[in-house]
Amino acid sequence: MKIFTALASVLLLGASTFGQDVVIQQCEAFTNYDWNNDGSPEIVMLAPFMQSGVTKKHVLVLVEDRLLHAMMGMESVRPSVDRLVNDLAREGYRASAIGVTLGKSQLHQDGAYILALREFLRSIDNDENINLAGVILVGHFPDAIIVRTCNWRKKGDITLHKKSENEATYKDTRFLRRVPEDVARRADIVLSDLDGNWEDIYVQPKTKLETVVAVFPDGTVPANGGLCKDIERGSVTYEDFFHVSDGKIEFSEQYDAEGNPAGTAVHLFDTTGDHEVARIDRLLPNVIAHPDIMVSRIDTYGIALRPKQSIVGIDGNHLLDSQGKPQAVKFASKDDVPNWNSKIWERDEVLERKLLIEYFDRNHAYRTGQSTIAWRPSSLACDLGSGYKIMQQAGSEWVDADKPNADVHKDPTLANFMDWSASPAVLRTIRAHSNEYGSVFKKTKIANIDERLNGTPWSWTQKGDTLVPSLEAACKGGFLDWFLLRSMYENNAFAPEPAFYHHTGCNGISPTNGTKKPYDDPSYNLRQGGEALLFFGNGLALVGRAKVFYDEPQGFAETLRDGGTFGAAWAAYFDIESHAATWGKAGGDIGRKRSYFWSVLGDWTLRLSTASPSALSVR
Repeated sequence: MKIFTALASVLLLGASTFGQDVVIQQCEAFTNYDWNNDGSPEIVMLAPFMQSGVTKKHVLVLVEDRLLHAMMGMESVRPSVDRLVNDLAREGYRASAIGVTLGKSQLHQDGAYILALREFLRSIDNDENINLAGVILVGHFPDAIIVRTCNWRKKGDITLHKKSENEATYKDTRFLRRVPEDVARRADIVLSDLDGNWEDIYVQPKTKLETVVAVFPDGTVPANGGLCKDIERGSVTYEDFFHVSDGKIEFSEQYDAEGNPAGTAVHLFDTTGDHEVARIDRLLPNVIAHPDIMVSRIDTYGIALRPKQSIVGIDGNHLLDSQGKPQAVKFASKDDVPNWNSKIWERDEVLERKLLIEYFDRNHAYRTGQSTIAWRPSSLACDLGSGYKIMQQAGSEWVDADKPNADVHKDPTLANFMDWSASPAVLRTIRAHSNEYGSVFKKTKIANIDERLNGTPWSWTQKGDTLVPSLEAACKGGFLDWFLLRSMYENNAFAPEPAFYHHTGCNGISPTNGTKKPYDDPSYNLRQGGEALLFFGNGLALVGRAKVFYDEPQGFAETLRDGGTFGAAWAAYFDIESHAATWGKAGGDIGRKRSYFWSVLGDWTLRLSTASPSALSVR
């Protein structure tokens, strides 16, 4: 039988306690589950260990199994997850925590793991007694990568047949660009869209995809195509991806009245495609996939690093002193000095779990009203417009909203970022040119950074034959990444009040090496910028983009204002985009599926309104 206590108090469940519950049944059914029938199961084990709550609205917390076991000085995250499950039950959910062990594969097939987990989620959601609200992934899980192909009518300069005798440049012209592109290196729409057809568009092996760039005689792209003035065809190769191929293109050779070759005609078909989209979602004006459940990730695997203990200088010094602080290390010559960026770091499983436990402590304190909350928004923008007014829409009765550092824009430096980060705010937006490692700000003197850090940097700079603790090498160009964020974390340079992050930087949440390596490769997601910001910067959740683009999720602030969860604020973008009256309003052929680019890190179940008014800060 099932045992539940009043108010969903702590309940630790063994397999026998679950009885005939659908969760335990499906966990058993998906043990050693081989999605693609290749003889190597994607899911080795699903082991439920905690359940609380009595409603139909269900949240699954999937935890990488290795994190549940304490060993060699490493804490288990299980007590933290148990507490989260009970917190969710108090908020009206039925929550189940499940340990997950994924199989090993010699193939690069992260998408197959995603589809296997998706089948498990589908099986839970299909039960009439469950309304699956969403899933939280805790630990290091695979990502889905989307490659998109469409008939993009682009305008600008274009050079065809480069470095050949036929090289030609066309200035300020409209041209056709049908080139497959990895548009989302982390796309949780695949896992969250349970009734879509993502399994039909998954491609595992390395595959060549055709590329076409064509220029037409009058400087426009005819609606249905036509005779080309010039055309270049080729291919690009991708591996382990979901191919969102929209529209179609055909070719025919044209001849003049005398039967002489007149060139190549391109025939465009824009209404075919949308193969990933469920039948019900095809009824809306802009045909795109929709999330049926919320999905978010809590993963510190790639940002938990320590200096290699094996590195020893000629003076006998290690990189860390007896107190665990960075120190100078002298080597035999300048040529013997290891690279400060790529050669002196190794994974730190103790820190990985420490960061997770600190995150869950912060999460619990926030959602139970024990945190001090800085009830104000803030915006930091470099070379991009301010997002302050947009964030203001997420709430009302902000406290001390015009505080200095609330709206920093134009040309901020890393010193300005540090000031902004030290000034508390519950909702923060960052707008800067970015990549998967971090964001670009203006240069500043290292002395300005050192002054604000007021402690030992967690980075080194080579000075002749010596590595010296310093952020000079990491920060001299104005780049905000793991090195400064880790240094600020170690020196308590972030405001202690918890924060939600809204990150519009390009590829702000893309896994590093995401298109080159499988998720279990040591270099995958190493020092990922968005995750470093979230977990070092006292974050609760972060919404970001895994693509170079110019958009931001519409309806996000308004959904938070109306009491929606962070996940619902993310999902609102899909709904708004699907109701765009024209392709133009949805971003055109290249942009109408831009909502796929966005995903959530942290805990999607949190809300701005969770905060207790009595805990608001005015400092």
